[in-house]
Amino acid sequence: MEKRIRVIARVKEGQAESKDIVEIRCKSKEIFYANNPDTEWYKKNIPCMDACPANTRIPEYLDSISRGDFDKTYLINRIDNVLPHTLGRVCSHPCETACRHGFEGLGDPVSICWLKRVGGDYKSKEKIKLQGIKKKTGKNVAVIGAGPAGLALANDLALMGHNVTVYEALPTAGGMLYSGIPAFRLPRTLIQQEIKDITDLGVELKLNTRIGKEITLQQLKEGNDAVCITTGCMVPVRLNVPGEDYQGVISGLDFMMQVNTGKLKGLRGTVVVIGGGFTAMDCSRTALRLGAEKSIVLYRRTRNEMMVDERELKETSLEGVEFQFLVAPVKIISKARERVSEIECVKNKLGEPGADGRKRPVPIEGSNFKIKADWIIPAVSQQSDPSLLPSKLNIKTEKGMAAVDKKTYMTSEKGIFACGDFISGPRNIISVIGEAHKVAKAIDIYLMGLERAREKVTQTVYKQRGMRSIAQWKVSNQDIYDVIPRKEIPSLKKEQRTGLEKEVDLGYRMETGEMQADRCYLCNHNIQINGDECILCANCVDVCPYNCIKMARKDKVMVKNGGDYKSENLNVFYMLIDEEKCIRCGLCLDVCPTACLYMEKFQFEKEYVE
Repeated sequence: MEKRIRVIARVKEGQAESKDIVEIRCKSKEIFYANNPDTEWYKKNIPCMDACPANTRIPEYLDSISRGDFDKTYLINRIDNVLPHTLGRVCSHPCETACRHGFEGLGDPVSICWLKRVGGDYKSKEKIKLQGIKKKTGKNVAVIGAGPAGLALANDLALMGHNVTVYEALPTAGGMLYSGIPAFRLPRTLIQQEIKDITDLGVELKLNTRIGKEITLQQLKEGNDAVCITTGCMVPVRLNVPGEDYQGVISGLDFMMQVNTGKLKGLRGTVVVIGGGFTAMDCSRTALRLGAEKSIVLYRRTRNEMMVDERELKETSLEGVEFQFLVAPVKIISKARERVSEIECVKNKLGEPGADGRKRPVPIEGSNFKIKADWIIPAVSQQSDPSLLPSKLNIKTEKGMAAVDKKTYMTSEKGIFACGDFISGPRNIISVIGEAHKVAKAIDIYLMGLERAREKVTQTVYKQRGMRSIAQWKVSNQDIYDVIPRKEIPSLKKEQRTGLEKEVDLGYRMETGEMQADRCYLCNHNIQINGDECILCANCVDVCPYNCIKMARKDKVMVKNGGDYKSENLNVFYMLIDEEKCIRCGLCLDVCPTACLYMEKFQFEKEYVE
């Protein structure tokens, strides 16, 4: 099997051996070991950053929090994921699932998402400026849609020196951030602040401008050097069951938009929400705040198949929402044939896995039952609206979505690009922001003919003698390696959760945030060794708490260097490190008598070349 095990040195008894090794194979376990990894290898060895679609420099900003540098924390997130306040509250945090601290036997993942919020909560009041290209290019770019993808795209293009205009059909920018997420999860003042940070870069925002009505796509193409469509998925997917058009049946997207724009200010009776995603949770919690006596969520699979995380389910349940699993709607009933009065459902069992890997719900014959309902809110999914693509431009579509080149993100019409949910279907916020970074770079290359947005990699060495490694400082007084438990973010008590505006999650106190950031293993640091100074004492092997460092004799391995695997005739030892186990505790550095071991920090930064 493949593992992330690295050769950190090959040492010949009596003297160092510097010959490069491509990889070696352990004869007994058939495990491959990579030698001399490139930068991409080290980036993937930071599991949280690798899992983040925007490649946010997570260990870098967590380390900044632990040092009390909240401005740097905010700046890193402002550059990498554009919307720190928003994502510190509503990010789907795939980084935490990947966190090395959550590996088996190492405790719970670091609370990365909530710590992102810490940077925004405690940064200084002074405006934090971003460094971009100062000289204007004179190129004009039109962005259609002011949701997360469009805002992130406009942000990057403005930093590259282009003139950017964002067109938004709604009276308010933010897309689903403003229209789809309730204010008790994401305060509106913070969305407005983050939008202003982007417009302050010179981005022009035109609201109440619907493509195809106030202006056409053809006109935008003719008046700009490039156009990018980021309109997302604003068309609700129907249930396709009888009675779906009765009064009182409203899609989750429309429901949240009416609430967030002030059009729907109250309701009564029993509300039934259908779906198992974040929108379904938002609708069910909002319904109770609007005055519903009962809020019920129906989901066709089990809890294990829901897309929301455990805490979201817990918070929703705490507020009084009832869940019924393995249930699917079959008919919506109106006794007066006008307004909904009941919903007929069927019980399910799980069958074989479908294309997405989740088990398919299979109806149980004869298990039908009815639920009284005054409101029914289907929140099953959304889809894009390809109607804004005029036929004369001949933009190709696939499954109702714009088809784009996978590398350039350009559509079949030259100069017109697309990104975000409009080309993929519904995704989470951080995924479309990560994609927007790539699309901005592709558009810049198209406009300028060269690559100007690049990644700068800096390597810093921390030796045992002299400057101690950051990783050593973090555990110098610890006897165990999960001494700081993960702490949940504090939130309002149930009886305090009233109204639509009061934010439920309170955020960490400053000292709590610093302590939680201290849990990070700093995976952007890597153990290295100077083979010229290694005396094969094996102190590092003996002291390692997780058996990360191994010493292998030549007769235990076969070497591959441009050809087949062969045994070496030299009397050499291989120093190996298991990257999956290493928590950067630094104990090996402390016990090395020759100080041949050292910690090397990899720092990744975005830079623009004039």
